[in-house]
Amino acid sequence: MRIIDELLPKPFNDAIPRNLPTANPMEIHSLHILLTEQDLNDLAKKHTPKNLPVEDMRLRLSPEGVHLTGVYPFFINVSFETVWHLSAEQGKAVAKLIKFRAMGVPGNIFKSAIMKMVDDIAKREPWVHVDGDQLVADLDQACAQYAVAGKTHLKSIIVQTGLLVIEAGY
Repeated sequence: MRIIDELLPKPFNDAIPRNLPTANPMEIHSLHILLTEQDLNDLAKKHTPKNLPVEDMRLRLSPEGVHLTGVYPFFINVSFETVWHLSAEQGKAVAKLIKFRAMGVPGNIFKSAIMKMVDDIAKREPWVHVDGDQLVADLDQACAQYAVAGKTHLKSIIVQTGLLVIEAGY
């Protein structure tokens, strides 16, 4: 939408109301998105909060889920890996923390601390919240906030080696 808007004459752009709820939101009938690891790493680099105390953050995709690795500067640099299982539940995207390792050792005792950090970041956006060990994202609400009001009808999120597949629509 934004790319098209930039190509249109300025008066037309100004006439388009932004972030306004509509009685008849746009409906997604068929959507199939393929994202590579590089796509996700580029998005993470662009949108990660600058004050997040994680260095060398990297995302990797496998059938197990999304692997997030990095280094947390503590008293010493602590390398870590989290694994998140992605799914679509009741039209929302859900990321469940299924594994956490710090310095090569299972760190499930730190799971609540990790989820607290995730919750602090999620509170910045009204369309994301933490529920126990899950991060839940309402993509319809995100679309309304950043693009247009719409109903995505999210059906599935499939993680394969090196590839993330998102399917939505009727």
